[in-house]
Amino acid sequence: MSKLLATFLVFATLCFATLPGGVANAQDFTVEVVVANPGDSQRASAYWLALNRVLQRNMPAGAISDDQRKEILREPSRYVQSFRYRAYSASQDSGRLSTRQVREGEPPDSVVAVSFPATLLGNLQRQFQAPVAEEVISPGTGRILALVAVDQGTDQFLIGGARATKFQSRMIQLGAANNMSFEFPQLDETDLSIVSPANVLFYDQPVVDAMLQKYQSSGTLTGALVRLSEQSWQSDWNYRINGAEDRNLSLTTRSLDEALVTAVTEIANLNGATGGGYLSGLDGFDRSGVAIRVENINSLSQHQQVLSLLRSIETSVVTESLEPGVTVFRAPQADVFSLQQRLSNQSALTPQTSSGFGQSGESITYRLR
Repeated sequence: MSKLLATFLVFATLCFATLPGGVANAQDFTVEVVVANPGDSQRASAYWLALNRVLQRNMPAGAISDDQRKEILREPSRYVQSFRYRAYSASQDSGRLSTRQVREGEPPDSVVAVSFPATLLGNLQRQFQAPVAEEVISPGTGRILALVAVDQGTDQFLIGGARATKFQSRMIQLGAANNMSFEFPQLDETDLSIVSPANVLFYDQPVVDAMLQKYQSSGTLTGALVRLSEQSWQSDWNYRINGAEDRNLSLTTRSLDEALVTAVTEIANLNGATGGGYLSGLDGFDRSGVAIRVENINSLSQHQQVLSLLRSIETSVVTESLEPGVTVFRAPQADVFSLQQRLSNQSALTPQTSSGFGQSGESITYRLR
C-alpha cells in the first residue's frame, strides 16, 4: 500500500512541476492562487481565477462559446470540489497566479489551492449540449436523505426546498464525486409538520425515522451546523443506512464548506473503516489518543489517500478538523510512541516535529510529500 501511494505522489509532484500555477491529473484539477487574506472575498476571487485557468488550459477549443464561458465563471464556487490554504513563500510563489489585490501591491498573505473534480470538463460540455443536465443530480435508487439544520445564534432553520440552494448543490456535487446520491426534503407543509430545526439539531431519532419513511430513501445523513464565531463552525453528523449501526462525526472547521468536504469524505470511506473510529451517542468528539496533524494536503483525493494510509496503520483514525494549512486526524485508540514507530516507515509522510502536548492531548505533525 505505502509503495503504491508513494509512487502516486511522486507522479503527482512531477505533474505539478510541469504545470505552473496548477496541476491536472486523473483525480482532479488543482490551481494555486496567492491571496491577500483568507477572507471570503479573496477566496471567491481565487475560485474565479482558478476556474478560468482550468478552462483556458484544458477545455477543448470550440467546446463552449464565449457566452457559455462567462456563464460558468459567473458562479465558480458551484464547481469547486475542495480548497486548502498554506503559507505564502516569497521564493516559491512570487510568480504564481494572484488576486487583483495582490497584483496591485497588497502584501500576499497565503496561497489557496482550489480543486475541481476530474469530471468537470465533461460535465460542463454535457450541460451546454443537453440542457436536461438535471439527470446528474436527480436522486437515484441509492439516494440518501440529507436532514440538515443550522443554528446561527439568532436564527435556526432547515436546509431544503428553496432554502440554501447553493448549499444543497454543493453537497450533491461532493456526494456525486464520492459515488453518493443526496437529496433534500421539499420542506412543504407535510415535511414541516414532521420535522423542526430543533429535532435535527438535537437528533430526534423518531423524527428521522418518520422522514425516512416519507422519502423512502436508503439512508439518512443528519447535520447539525452551529456557528461558534465569525471564524468557526461546529458540525455534528449522524449517518444511518441499511439498518447498520449509526455512525457519528463531530468537526470544528473554519467554514461550512470545509465541514462538508470532510464529512462527505468520511462517509464515503465508511465501507473501508471500522466502527471504532466513530463515536456512538452525542458526546462530541473523543479527544483521547493522538492527534495526527498533516500539512500539504491540497485536494479531496489527497485527503482520501492520506486517510486510507493512516487507517492501514491504525484502524481507529478519523478526520477531526481542518485548520489553515493542516488537516488534523485523530487516532483515539493509539499511543503516541507506537504510532510514531509505525509511521516511521511511510515514505509519503515526513515528520515535522517530535510529539507535543496541547489542549487536545498528544499530537504529532507530518508533511505530505
